[in-house]
Amino acid sequence: MARSLPGSYQPRCAIEDPDAAFLDGSSLPRRKATPNRLLRGGIALGAAGVVGLLAVVTPGVATSAIAANNPAVVDATPAADTTARPGTTDAFAVRGSQTDRNTLREEIETTVETAVAERAAGLENVGEQVAQAQTAVAAEARSASLTSTTTAIDAENERIKSQVFFWPTEGGIVSPWGMRMHPILHYSRLHGGADIGGALGAPIYAVADGTVTKAAEGYNGGSGNNVRIDHGKVDGVALETSYLHMNSLEISAGATVKKGQRIGTVGNTGLSTAPHLHFSVYENGVNSDPAPWLAKGR
Repeated sequence: MARSLPGSYQPRCAIEDPDAAFLDGSSLPRRKATPNRLLRGGIALGAAGVVGLLAVVTPGVATSAIAANNPAVVDATPAADTTARPGTTDAFAVRGSQTDRNTLREEIETTVETAVAERAAGLENVGEQVAQAQTAVAAEARSASLTSTTTAIDAENERIKSQVFFWPTEGGIVSPWGMRMHPILHYSRLHGGADIGGALGAPIYAVADGTVTKAAEGYNGGSGNNVRIDHGKVDGVALETSYLHMNSLEISAGATVKKGQRIGTVGNTGLSTAPHLHFSVYENGVNSDPAPWLAKGR
């Protein structure tokens, strides 16, 4: 039969009892601190502080002592990364803590100078290519111009060959063949040729192929320096031409000339009032009007 306990009964539990850990601390009996327990706590705390201090100081002191007594001790500083390419960002990042600012600045300047030199070389190559292209274009244009000129010359040669006559000098007829008042002698007489106005020294050309039968310098009865050419049969007619008042002669008697060949220059020699060419035609030995023949040269 179960026994009942008095209502005032309270069980007692020692602090060392593990099963009593759930009990409220307020229900545990309080123990008064004794002087001996306080002293033991202070000593333990002081000992722990000394041990910690020794743990901090001792490695540094030990290392210094070893380095002082042994010069062969190798520096523990990490070696520089030699795989990084100089002047690049990876090299700057790896060696940022290993290289001073002056060395870093020199590397940057070297990199910039190299880049500038490479850029200049590239621009120089571009300039050379542009110059070569311009030369090629100029050469092509010059070639085209020469081709055009050659074509024009060939066409003119063909035109000359197709003509019976070649116009003897620059300028037009200023005084035709026929009767007129002589400007110097002041009487009417036959003007046996056509005066073609031209500048002093302008070239004179043979009007057709032939042989020079006369090349005379001087007054020559008023004809001045003059040339006469026998052209043989032209359109069924024995044809001769003469060139008067010339400034200079560039052929001599007996020479063979071709149509369009230069034979002298325009002058003002003999009985003449101004530089011009007096051009005469002889058909079968008779002085004739040169106009119809000159028309074949235009």
